[in-house]
Amino acid sequence: MTNVCLMKIVNIVATVEMEKPFDLEEILSKLPNVERAHHWVKAKIPPYNKYTAFYGSGKFLITGAKSEEELAEVANNVVSHIQKYGVDNNIRNININNRVYMDQLDFEIDLEKLIVELDDFDASYEPEQFPGMNFKDDYGLTYLLFGSGKITITGVKSLDGFEDHVKEFKDLIREKSNI
Repeated sequence: MTNVCLMKIVNIVATVEMEKPFDLEEILSKLPNVERAHHWVKAKIPPYNKYTAFYGSGKFLITGAKSEEELAEVANNVVSHIQKYGVDNNIRNININNRVYMDQLDFEIDLEKLIVELDDFDASYEPEQFPGMNFKDDYGLTYLLFGSGKITITGVKSLDGFEDHVKEFKDLIREKSNI
């Protein structure tokens, strides 16, 4: 058997840094479909209609993009939308905070047996609370591994060495599962 690579990005979370701070009262008074949420303002921005969180620091949060191209498109759409309503600000930088990937092993796993084999690693499995095993590697990545072989990978800030790290994880699981 080989390590099947079906890796697919399912979510990008990013912070868009603007040229100047936001006046949250201005956003509340000028934009439609906005509401205060503690120390920030959330707005539904068409056509995506996902909530966008605006902070007084001049940043806003984007979630749900499936590619860096889509991320830039959503960020530019938000800026066009606020400018349309008279909020003058421009993008300085887009910082990716997290990428979430899905992958799949080509075999099923007995997580009860596997967790015993991973005693020397940062891994936990509590089936009465969650059906997946949580594994953290030395590179800051977190893997949720399910008995079906499905893997959710979070904490991906940089793609440098990412595929190698995932391969190391999959090789370790294969080895510890005696496959």
